[in-house]
Amino acid sequence: MSGGFPNILEELIEKLEKLPGIGRRSAQRLAFHLLKISNKELDNLVNNIIEAHRCIKPCNLCNNFSTNEICQICANPKRDRETICIVETPQDVLAIEKTAQYQGLYYVILGALSPLEGVGPGELNIGKLLNRLSKGEIKEVIISTDPDNEGELTAQFLIEKISKYKVKIYRISIGIPLGTQIEYIDPSTLGKAIIDRRIVI
Repeated sequence: MSGGFPNILEELIEKLEKLPGIGRRSAQRLAFHLLKISNKELDNLVNNIIEAHRCIKPCNLCNNFSTNEICQICANPKRDRETICIVETPQDVLAIEKTAQYQGLYYVILGALSPLEGVGPGELNIGKLLNRLSKGEIKEVIISTDPDNEGELTAQFLIEKISKYKVKIYRISIGIPLGTQIEYIDPSTLGKAIIDRRIVI
């Protein structure tokens, strides 16, 4: 026993605590909830997690989550194919889509520069982005990384890399609170930021 709980329960709590946004107390509540549900409910949950992990992969073009090789946004012929919005995570794509103010394409870099966590330029997934820019089909790039220290550092890195190509570069409008994350911003604020984006080059 550890902390008054059987070791196997303590191990479950510790694993749940590693999930984003889950502290010790939340992990305990989740663990106790899982112990109370029926075997059928538990089996359905486990199978759903396994199936999602098996079927959902990064889009071959933009890295957004998709069950197909090309995601629905990239495959949609009605999207503005001359504009790309760069975001950190697939959650950011969902947040911007909720604003209904953006009709271009996306590119998900799957992270942000963070020297303290050992995330350097080599860990950012921008190879496919630079390849698309080199073809000359993209005319505008909107950098929509989070307005925190890591996001601003990443934005500067992206500007340096993208400025070599003949595209207009915009940074998402300041109007978004500093230190926050894209996925947690309300749609009206985020939509206004997209509309009022500022050019950087």
